[in-house]
Amino acid sequence: MKKLLFVLFALPFIAFTQADVKIDKKYYQVNYSQKLKQPLSVDYGIRTRECNATRSGMDFFAEKGVITSSNTDYANNEWDKGHMAPAADFCYSRDAMLATFSYANCALQHYKLNRGVWKELEALERVWAQKDSIIIHIDVIFDANPKKTPGGAAIPATFRKTITFYSTGKKLIYEFPNVPPTKTLDKYLIKGKL
Repeated sequence: MKKLLFVLFALPFIAFTQADVKIDKKYYQVNYSQKLKQPLSVDYGIRTRECNATRSGMDFFAEKGVITSSNTDYANNEWDKGHMAPAADFCYSRDAMLATFSYANCALQHYKLNRGVWKELEALERVWAQKDSIIIHIDVIFDANPKKTPGGAAIPATFRKTITFYSTGKKLIYEFPNVPPTKTLDKYLIKGKL
């Protein structure tokens, strides 16, 4: 009887702690999987603004009440804490930039991807934003049975980034497998034309 009562009371709690949550960080929004300890999607906008803040002294932090990845998931392996909403896009304010250091906004991203074509595309987006505001939607895609770090965070298989130009509605969609890049940035464009 005691076991049955424990199961009846524990199941809703376990299900609740594993639920996907929507997190509004004011500057960007995240659909986050507590089960995978990774974001499922991230949405934000970019427009030209003057940079007034630096990353100096900023470090990643957990969201209160949300089960996220942590430093242990990124230690001694090939995975970067890949910002989905990049800090450099929010350099117009220290508060906005600091918000991007949430573990809810970072994914286990292969360091060669994060520091390579992914970073190149982020820089290109800031150039495009000088002419038109752009809206970014990122899907973080997982295999049916994803590999996990020793800390329990699931490793994404693919990142899909949809870039929409505000004034024209033009869309560009890029897709990046979560491995060291083997192609130039333009080869990851799967829909739309530059």
